[in-house]
Amino acid sequence: MRQSQHRSPPTRQISQGLELTIILNRNTKKAQYLYCFDQRIGNMAKKEKYVVILPYYCQEEVDRYVLIANWLRENCEAPLPCHFLLAASPKAKNSEQLYEAFSDLGECSSFQCPTQIFGYPEGPTAMFWDAMDYIAEHFGDHEGFSLWLESDMSFTQPNWLPRLAEDWFAGNESPPLLMGCYVPEVYKRRFFRKPKLLLTDHINGGACYSLDFAKRMPQAAREGCFDMSVYQYGKEIGGMKTTELISFSTLKRVRRDLLDTNKCILHGFMQDKNQFIDACVKPITEWEQRSSPLIPVRDQLEVLSRRIKVRFVRRGHQAMLENMLLAQHDRKTSKKAA
Repeated sequence: MRQSQHRSPPTRQISQGLELTIILNRNTKKAQYLYCFDQRIGNMAKKEKYVVILPYYCQEEVDRYVLIANWLRENCEAPLPCHFLLAASPKAKNSEQLYEAFSDLGECSSFQCPTQIFGYPEGPTAMFWDAMDYIAEHFGDHEGFSLWLESDMSFTQPNWLPRLAEDWFAGNESPPLLMGCYVPEVYKRRFFRKPKLLLTDHINGGACYSLDFAKRMPQAAREGCFDMSVYQYGKEIGGMKTTELISFSTLKRVRRDLLDTNKCILHGFMQDKNQFIDACVKPITEWEQRSSPLIPVRDQLEVLSRRIKVRFVRRGHQAMLENMLLAQHDRKTSKKAA
C-alpha cells in the first residue's frame, strides 16, 4: 500500500531559463539559491518539479541516507526545491527514521513499492519501475526530472540541484529522457588473446529521468536489468544524455573527487558502501585543500597502476570495475584531445 504520509513546505521553482543567483549566508556558510524563471512561448509555462528517489530495503541503507540528509542540512539552505520520495522495498516497512531525516529538507513522502519480485537484479529493477510509474502518475505533467539516488551515492556540492537542472535543460533540443554517467563498452585486455567484451555501453542507473519516463518507454524496456535495458531502447527513441556531474568514485580517490567542483554526485560502485558514504560526508580538511595541486599527479599514477592491474586481474567483479574505470578515463581523454 502507498503511504499517504506527506509534508509540503514552501518550495521555489526552477525554469528552463535557469538564471541562477548564489547568495552566501556569511553566518551559516550555507549556499542559498534563488531561482528566477522565465515564461515559455505563449505564457503557458509548466511548473517544474524535481524528485529525488531514495530506494531502500534494509536499515543499513536507511542509516546511509540519514548521513546524506545530515550533509544536506549542514551544506544547503532548506527547504530544497525538490520532493524526496522514500521508496521502500515490498519486504521493508516504511521508515519513520528516514522520513524524519528528510521531511524538513523539502517536500517528502513515503512509498511502498508494490511489486513482489525479489533477488538481484530483478528486485531493484522492479522497485525502479514501481517508482517510475508512481512518478509518472503524480508528477508526469510537470517539466523536470527524478533522480534515482542509490544508497552508495552522495551529493558533494551544495549547488547540486541547480547544476543538474541547468545541464538537463542545456541546449536547444527538448529535455532528455535520461541523463547520467556514461559507461562505454568495457573489454578485458589479455596478453596474446583477443579483447573480451565484459559490458555493453549504457548510462548507469543512478541518473536523472524525465518525470513521464515510464509512459514513454516501451514495455519491452522493463525486461532485464533496468539501466542496461532502458539505454538500449532509449537510443532508438532518442533523448539519452551524458553528464560529468554524476561520476563513479572509489575509496582510494573519493577524497580527491570531493574537491572537484565539476562533480556534484559521487557513486561508490562496488565499494564498501558504509565506508564510501562516510568518506563523502566528512568535511574537507585543511591539509586536503593544501595538497590539491598534487591531484593531477596522483590521478596519473592511479591510471598507470590500473593499466598494469587490468593485465593481471583475470576474472570477477574486480576485473570489470578496473576495466570500466579505465574505459571511462580513456574516453574522456579522447574527447579532450578532440
